[in-house]
Amino acid sequence: MKKPFAQIPFNPAKCPFFYGWFILFWGIIGILLSVPGQTTGVSAFIEPLIEDLGIGRFELSVAYMIGTFSSSFLLTPAGKLFDRIGARWMGFGSCLALGFVVLLLSQVDHLVQPLEKILPEQIGLVSLLAFLFLLLRLSGQGILTMSSRNMVMKWFDHHRGLTSGISGAAVTFGFSLTPSFFSGIIDHRGWSGTWFILGLLLIIVFAPLLLLFFRDTPETFGLIPDGKRHAPSHEESTIFRKQFTLPEARRSFAFWPFAMAMALQALVITAVTFHIESVFELGHMDGAKGFSIFPPMAYISIAVSLFCGWLGDRAELRWLLLTMLMAMAGNLIALLNLHEGGPIYAMIVFGGIANGLFGLLMSVTWPRYFGRDHLGAISGLCMTFMVIASSIGPVLYSQILKMTGSYDAGFILGLAGTLILIICAPFAKNPQKKR
Repeated sequence: MKKPFAQIPFNPAKCPFFYGWFILFWGIIGILLSVPGQTTGVSAFIEPLIEDLGIGRFELSVAYMIGTFSSSFLLTPAGKLFDRIGARWMGFGSCLALGFVVLLLSQVDHLVQPLEKILPEQIGLVSLLAFLFLLLRLSGQGILTMSSRNMVMKWFDHHRGLTSGISGAAVTFGFSLTPSFFSGIIDHRGWSGTWFILGLLLIIVFAPLLLLFFRDTPETFGLIPDGKRHAPSHEESTIFRKQFTLPEARRSFAFWPFAMAMALQALVITAVTFHIESVFELGHMDGAKGFSIFPPMAYISIAVSLFCGWLGDRAELRWLLLTMLMAMAGNLIALLNLHEGGPIYAMIVFGGIANGLFGLLMSVTWPRYFGRDHLGAISGLCMTFMVIASSIGPVLYSQILKMTGSYDAGFILGLAGTLILIICAPFAKNPQKKR
């Protein structure tokens, strides 16, 4: 008999160990490969683009906002497509697309020349960058990240928190090195050469590897999540597992505190990362010092991800959400008082805690609260909110800086939203309980 494609070139059921642990490894790789489409990856290119393309910071922020905002409306349909065709094809296709987009970005200074003949220079450049940022954010931050994360969550149930913690720790560490790593390559190869190299690697090397090793669900191969059955945890002992549809999840109160908290964190962290050098300069420090906070923040995120990943398999997620929101509040207060010394340490500690819990809750909440059958659509909607928020963040903060001379009004708005969500978090109970 002809083998189904899922078993080509090998059948995961015949592995000497549970293939889900290999899925965890490749899920981490998939998320790390999305870094050229993440703000932490784009941030290293901001100052070189401003200098070489002659574009203003505000105009570049607008292009980034338009592209990111536009991509958000395609994420929920992409999530539904993920539910139909699975992680293997979605991961391969999005990695391939990301590579081609990065190649196009490497040639943006040449691609804009025909547009300059029919449009004013800044309008043509902003329009081109907005379109390319749309494709970049959709393929990288959106579809590749979502596919990799959801794939891992489908292969685990009892150990879902632990695997999410391991994934979050590895991804946080990898992302923390990105700005400095990319900046080092840019110093030697320039922004165009760096993007060109990244694009080729994604297309030629990594996209085929994802097609080779990604798999959708353990049930396809006669396996079960975790590789064996486990006794239910305390939280799950009274649960009859309902598979919520997207409309049912939207009608659940529990969906909204989690989704809005993640969107708010995405807005603030994207804005601060995008303008990190400017933020530190306004605190009367060397702007380049802003990049130095990412590694220690990552170490704290790694510790939080691992511990709370273990804890997440045993505790109610609403209390982890509350902890994340309190850390977000502490981080914003530190940003409001930024200067040498204590506020920087507070940023690192609170930001690390918030980032560690953010990654965990983004992965674990949706399958635990709403089931696996419609995971792509539900997580896709949450990603839509997050991407909309992250698109608004940089341009909102840029405009606030232009109008007031500082970012304080943006930090105050973020703090107000965080306090509202702190009130709501204790009521975001698992809708599966007592069913």
